[in-house]
Amino acid sequence: MDKNSIAKAAQLLETKEDLLNLLNQIKQDEMAECGMSDKFYPFTMKHLNYYCNPNNSFHRYKQFKIKKKSGGFRLITAPRNQSFILLLRYVNEIFKAVYTPSDYAMGFTEERSVVTNADMHKGHNYVFNIDLKDFFPSIHQARVWKRLQLKPLLFKQPIANVVAGLCSMKEKMEDGSVRYVLPQGAPTSPIITNMICDNLDRRLAGLAKRFSVVYSRYADDITFSSMHNVYHPSGEFIKELRRIVESQGFIMNEDKTRLQKLGTRQEVTGIIVSDKLNVSQKYVRDIRNILYIWRKYGYATAFNKFFPRYKETKGHVKKGNPDMVNVLDGKLMYLKMVKGEDDSVYLRLKMQFDELCNSLHDNTRTTQHGITYVETLPVLEFERKNNTAITIVTTKPKEFYTVHTPQEATEDTQKSNSENFIPHRYASFKLGGRMQKASVNKSLTKEDEDRKELLSISNCRDAKGKLFWLVHRSDKVTVPPAQPVDLDELNDDLDKLLN
Repeated sequence: MDKNSIAKAAQLLETKEDLLNLLNQIKQDEMAECGMSDKFYPFTMKHLNYYCNPNNSFHRYKQFKIKKKSGGFRLITAPRNQSFILLLRYVNEIFKAVYTPSDYAMGFTEERSVVTNADMHKGHNYVFNIDLKDFFPSIHQARVWKRLQLKPLLFKQPIANVVAGLCSMKEKMEDGSVRYVLPQGAPTSPIITNMICDNLDRRLAGLAKRFSVVYSRYADDITFSSMHNVYHPSGEFIKELRRIVESQGFIMNEDKTRLQKLGTRQEVTGIIVSDKLNVSQKYVRDIRNILYIWRKYGYATAFNKFFPRYKETKGHVKKGNPDMVNVLDGKLMYLKMVKGEDDSVYLRLKMQFDELCNSLHDNTRTTQHGITYVETLPVLEFERKNNTAITIVTTKPKEFYTVHTPQEATEDTQKSNSENFIPHRYASFKLGGRMQKASVNKSLTKEDEDRKELLSISNCRDAKGKLFWLVHRSDKVTVPPAQPVDLDELNDDLDKLLN
């Protein structure tokens, strides 16, 4: 369904059954577009009734912590299962079809971003930032319920009851009391915060106009800028700002309130604003250093040295092992977005990156099955170079049974599984501060496993570009031999770059 069709259908919603039908229609059309019509399973009224009750907390949301850039942790509450995620995602499609955020909301809306937010404050003498404390949890379910019944959504009360319940969570306070609030991590929460902040945006924009300053908001990050200073702590502007924020049910986070003057580094949502938008020198230096190590010493060494630092500073990184190629690609895309596609720094780094990526699909290193051997090193050299140890492991029937079968299985079932069990070999080693797994070539014999001087490890890519490691006999893969590395030179180089 296109946006207009969804918007028209949303205005006609009267009952829970109407809402359920609309959600299923959006889901069915989306799956048909993806060529997956045969896998369409509709939501049922049982789904809707269960998930719209915030008291059913266990099967709705899970919580985890991510590191903040400023230190400490942020608690994220995300949907626990796929059905609930999809349900919220299609509710969000209804929101996006009907509601357009205010002109001052730069986050969670199409064609606006941290860059458009920063661009509004470019070239000003004074940049003033404030942050709203506990932004998402400070928005209660009752407030969401009321907002859904106002323009432009105008949901009938039965619809507002269900949608507000779907989009809220139960939170137990330290004193034992319970409240129902907006979860930080649900697909629907960002756009709802923009709805709730419509009045805040209108009033703060009026304040900005009165004092001849520029105003914008990216989620809970509020920015004012001007050529003149109206930001004295006891001045009229700050008093009125505080009054408006508190009257809208929010609290200013005093620890994150800062005034940035011309001549110092002025930042808006992580972007440096002066005569033109820019990223920090460290951001560019990190990309350049990774590319240098990758080009001179190979992918494995670059990953080993730089990924732990990346993981430490990026607490929001997904679990698992992100591909360093994808990480670099994302960093370069952000650099292009901020500095522009014609920027000389971006173009130079992008050219280096593209040259390195071409080696990932070198035809002279690619097998008939589309497997590219990007880098191959003798196991002993790999271990020495990366200060690690490669261990080959064979799964055992008991281990397999424990992991892959239910605990309540009978002894006969366990015996049958054990008899039909096919051992699986894999190699494990530590790289980048994390345990990695590698496939083991089938032709490798048990006797070969104990003779590391005969073995090599390859950094491979499949036909789709997915990374995997492979341990094999050195004489089984015909690729150009790796250049020898002077470890002292390598460590000196890394120390200089990391410092």
